[in-house]
Amino acid sequence: MGERSSRIRQKLRQSQERYQGLLQGLVIERGPLIRGSFGTRARVCGASNCRCARGQLHESKYLTATDAGKVRQVHVPASEEAEVATGVARYRRFFEARARMAKLGQLQLDLVDELGRSLLKSYPEDRPLPPAKRRGRPPKGGEHGPR
Repeated sequence: MGERSSRIRQKLRQSQERYQGLLQGLVIERGPLIRGSFGTRARVCGASNCRCARGQLHESKYLTATDAGKVRQVHVPASEEAEVATGVARYRRFFEARARMAKLGQLQLDLVDELGRSLLKSYPEDRPLPPAKRRGRPPKGGEHGPR
């Protein structure tokens, strides 16, 4: 019992340290988050004497995101490209850290359950109490069928 519970406690401490590191990274982050993808599009303007007619396409920066289930694109002027690119990168880091924190939270709950099982002792040892039975009505669709 002692060695197993000690290993579980150690894993809990390690996962808590990782969680705290992710949380610290979120707390120190400054600046706005911008949802979407930031990228470049190349296009032809249609003028017959333009350089794009010879294959040198016009490039523009766009922010693409969904709005009410529809994909929307917004042109980003050159003066705001760095700010938008940084905001989009910040958004990605923020939600990737959040997803890792959710996984770590579930891992911690699993480890707590495992720790509880490792510390559980039957009493009395020679004739332990029976396991707890479920109280209340049986669940819908269970062994007794739907209600």
